[in-house]
Parts: sequence; C-alpha cells; structure tokens
Amino acid sequence: MFQILNILNSVTWPLFEGVVMLTWFSTFLSQRHYSWRILVRVLPLLYVVNIIGNGFDSAILRAIFSSTSAIAILYILGRQQRLASNQSIILLYAIVSSFFAYWIPNLEKTVVAFFDVEPVIEVSLDFLANVFSLGVAIIVRKFKYQWLTEAFLLGHPKLLKGLLWISLCLRIINDFCAYLFATDAFFGSIWLDFFLLVVVVILVILPAGLSYREMLLSKLKQHGDELEATHNYTHTLESHYAEYLSFKHDYKNIVSSLEYGIQLGNLSDIKTTYYSVIKTSETGLAETRDLHLHLIVDNNLKSAILVKYQYAKDLGVNFSVEINQPFQVSRFENDLNFYRLFNILIDNAIEAAVPSEKKVVTILFIDSKQIVIRNSYMGHINVENIATMGYSSKSDHSGFGLYFVNQYIAQHDHISLTTTVNSEIFTQKLLF
Repeated sequence: MFQILNILNSVTWPLFEGVVMLTWFSTFLSQRHYSWRILVRVLPLLYVVNIIGNGFDSAILRAIFSSTSAIAILYILGRQQRLASNQSIILLYAIVSSFFAYWIPNLEKTVVAFFDVEPVIEVSLDFLANVFSLGVAIIVRKFKYQWLTEAFLLGHPKLLKGLLWISLCLRIINDFCAYLFATDAFFGSIWLDFFLLVVVVILVILPAGLSYREMLLSKLKQHGDELEATHNYTHTLESHYAEYLSFKHDYKNIVSSLEYGIQLGNLSDIKTTYYSVIKTSETGLAETRDLHLHLIVDNNLKSAILVKYQYAKDLGVNFSVEINQPFQVSRFENDLNFYRLFNILIDNAIEAAVPSEKKVVTILFIDSKQIVIRNSYMGHINVENIATMGYSSKSDHSGFGLYFVNQYIAQHDHISLTTTVNSEIFTQKLLF
C-alpha cells in the first residue's frame, strides 16, 4: 500500500503544482482560460522542472532551481501571450503564483514534521495537500474575481516596483527556509508560514484595494461632473426660455415696425429690423434638441452626452446624436468602467475633431445593439497602434485611454469594438 501511494504521489505532485501555478497565474491576470496548445507546451515544462529539481543532492539547489525555473516559465508564458503589457506585472504575479502553489503543501510538511507519523500516513497527507491546493485555486477562479489592478499598477510604477522587490525577497526567504527544513537545521514554523502567506496576500489585496478606492473616487467625480452638467444644462434652458419670453413680448412691436416700414416703403427700416432682431434671434435658441436625449434611457449615458456636448461646444466642435428609437443596454447599467470607456471614446473623437477642417462629431445609437462614434480628423492615424499602451497621436497625452478600452473589451465577451478610417472620417463602432 505504501509503495503504491508513494509512486502515485511521486508521479502526480509535479503535475498538481504545475496546474495550480497556472491556475493562480491565470486568475491574477484576469485570463479566462489557456488554449490546449499552451497547456500541452507549458505543463510538461513545469513537470520536468520539478522532477529535475527534486533530483539535486543539494537542498539549496533543489529549492532555488524548482521555484526560479517555475517563475521563469510563467514569466516567459506571460510575455509570449501578452497577458499583461508590463513585464514587471507579469513577473510579480508569476512570483505570487509560485507562493500560492507551494504554500499548502509546505504548510502540510511543516505540521507533519511536529508529529511522529507512519510513512503511509505522511505520503497520504502529501497527496491530499496537493489535491486541496488545486481545489482552493479552482474555487477562487470559479468566483471569477477580476483582478483588475493592471491599469492601477501601470499608473503607480513606484508601488509596482516596491511590490516586486518585496515578492523577490519573500521568495528568497522561503527558499532558504526550505533548505534549512530539508537539512534538519530548521524544523519549520507554522507562524512563519502564515506570516509569509499574509504578506503575499497583501501583495495581491493592496493594489486591488487601492484600485477600487480610485474607482470609487472616480465615480464620485463623475457623479459630480454629471450634476454640474445637468445644472449647467438647466441654467442654459432657463436662459433660453427667458430669451424666448422676451422675444415673444417684443414680437408685436417687431411686426408693427415691419408693417410700418413696408407701408412707407422704407427699405432701410425693414433691413434694420430684420438683421438686428429677427436674424440674431435664430442663434439664441438651444440646439440641444439635436441630442434626442428623451430617447436615451440610461441616465448615466444621457448625462455623459450632456457633458461631452458642452465640452465639444466649448471647443467649437459640431456635436450631434442620431437615434430613432429608445436606446438602452441594461447589461452595462452601473458598470463604471463601461461609462469610462464611452467617455474616453467621445473625448478622443472631440479632441481629434478640433484641428480638423469640418470639426464634426456624430454619435449613432442603433437598436440598443450598436454605438457608432464618427469624427473628422486631420493627419495620419495608425489604427494598428492606437490601442497600444503609451501610444498617442497627441503630444500631451499618455496614450493610456484606448489601451484601457482595449483591455476592458478583451475581458468582456458581450462587447466588441471595430475601428475604420478613411480620408476624412474616423469611426469606432461598439457592438453589443
């Protein structure tokens, strides 16, 4: 019985550790799945690395080789598959994934070392620890928790650098403890294992928590902008309504003046009345009726359009909305990142239209299934590079906006974005 369990454990534990590592790595980087081609290529590598590492006579070499090689494989995988845009983020989560893969089996060995147990029980516990480690990784993954911290870490490079150095130091400490444990110079400490776990969890939770805090602050700011836009819009309507009442009050006098000028054949008076009163009044009425806001059901979307309308108007851009029936995409209600995506696309369209000759931005809402944003532009736009982190056709911009859009769409199966460019119009189409 012992021989069978020992063989089973020896054969399966490298496979367990490889799968657990890949599962955690995938979860941290918000990837839904790996292709079979990747699994067939990476899992055998992780398996072989663990087998080779176990074959070293030196305990320190065993510890360093296994963990370092596994981290290197995950790092190379992350870079080749472009699971994140920043190499430091890939390395950070590769190290963290190795911690979570090894922690439960290491804790089990530490606990068993305090007791005098039979070999068959020890081997059985080793196998169960690997099974439990895999189960924990799968359970966390099933919750589909989105570790959307990449954008946050990219915006805070000093924090990212600090977290990376901490993770590297912890990895070294853990490997050294494994060496001492293997050479009987150190019998292990449950408290040390839990201390390492707490610190590693902080490495994951800290950027996630700070990112969530920034999202809340951004949401509050957006809400404030929406309230301000609504206030400004209401004030504009009131102002135009007052102008309308004033115009109505003077209407009879205007008609009388025209009638008197016509009777006398005084063309000069007629021209004065027309150009000074009637003609100028045409520009005094609000054009926001062109936005068709009553057909947009989502209040957040409606407020965003009001804000961008005023923004475009201030920049001298002709901003219009085309819609022929009520529009609502209920799937995205209360999704702050979707509204952020929408605002980024509109901002880019307005800013691109400013230096153009026509200065036009048009938004089309089609059957609650499509949002099409068209704008005039000037110059050359590289469609292949616009979603790349750091790329921008504007000298004073970071190039992060469309990268965020691309990342958001990559993480949501029910939305897609297509981009087309001709000699005069730049078009981005969101399809739900």
